[in-house]
Amino acid sequence: MAGNGKFGPLDPFCFLAVVPLVIVAVVLVISDLAVFSIVPILLAGLIMLGDSWANRRPS
Repeated sequence: MAGNGKFGPLDPFCFLAVVPLVIVAVVLVISDLAVFSIVPILLAGLIMLGDSWANRRPS
């Protein structure tokens, strides 16, 4: 079996929060404010990680 069961599939509705955060990060990078793009990228990653953890399969 692949994986150890700590994470599951991503819920499609997770991307309703992740995509705008990534768009904000891209706009910040284009505006030469790349340092500030770290925060939305980290938030997007935490949302995806938390969603994957919440959807893990019971063992």
